[in-house]
Amino acid sequence: MSSIRDRVRLMPASNLDAMQQTATDAIEDLRTAYLAVSHSNIDQLLQMIEAPAPHDEAWQSLVYRIAHDLKGQGSTFGHELVTKIAASLCTLIRKSGTCEDPSFAKRANAHCEALRVVLDKDIRGNGGENGLTLLKILSSEE
Repeated sequence: MSSIRDRVRLMPASNLDAMQQTATDAIEDLRTAYLAVSHSNIDQLLQMIEAPAPHDEAWQSLVYRIAHDLKGQGSTFGHELVTKIAASLCTLIRKSGTCEDPSFAKRANAHCEALRVVLDKDIRGNGGENGLTLLKILSSEE
């Protein structure tokens, strides 16, 4: 039986650097598509929030899936704040996404607008002190 050492070849560090640059370039190439899809997702969320479907599991599932997609994609493109805001939105949806809570639309809308601002301003990372303050405000509304 062969060991893993027999199946793996050594690679010069310069090859690894080139692979990293290729991956970085690929992510940057996808950034435009990511931003377009993210804005479309936010628009769809806002439309759905404005026309809630109480007790509709399909509605709640779709709203949650869109928010979860935003959460999952943000950090890939350097928008950790998007990931955190979308995670907060996911929590809000899980807690009150059946629209029984009369303030759900207002709070979900605030999350969506925060997401839009972060993407429009291309705020990367966690947003620093302002990002932390924004997250505190949004999470206090959950």
